[in-house]
Amino acid sequence: MGIARDTFVEQVVEVLKSRNEKALANENLTKDTVEEVTDRISLYLNLTPVNGSYVFDERLVRVAARIASGIFTSISNEVSGDGGEAQIKSISDNGQTISFAEGVRNYLATSSDQEVFSGFTELLKPYRRCNVVS
Repeated sequence: MGIARDTFVEQVVEVLKSRNEKALANENLTKDTVEEVTDRISLYLNLTPVNGSYVFDERLVRVAARIASGIFTSISNEVSGDGGEAQIKSISDNGQTISFAEGVRNYLATSSDQEVFSGFTELLKPYRRCNVVS
């Protein structure tokens, strides 16, 4: 049975929060990561909109949550500095302000499907739809 994109995103966020403690602490980063993963899955599977919305198989909720959890963990470590140096976006001298670059967008924009889906490409491959051009 299929579910609409917005419902799919909400369900993946809930599963991700139950599996990843860091996701509970940063709601915006969690939702942004899940939405980006959802878009990547829809592009990878060549989904077409039905009545203006993409429809996802509900069995993909846990798979998407596992993918998003891996991305979220590596990105939150990067942003918090736990996983190495975080990329600095801007620095102010007298005001002592430092802001860090948004790692999620950079990571997801420059990574291949195999990197983003981290081993789930073989699981998703049979469900890809063909694009037929006539």
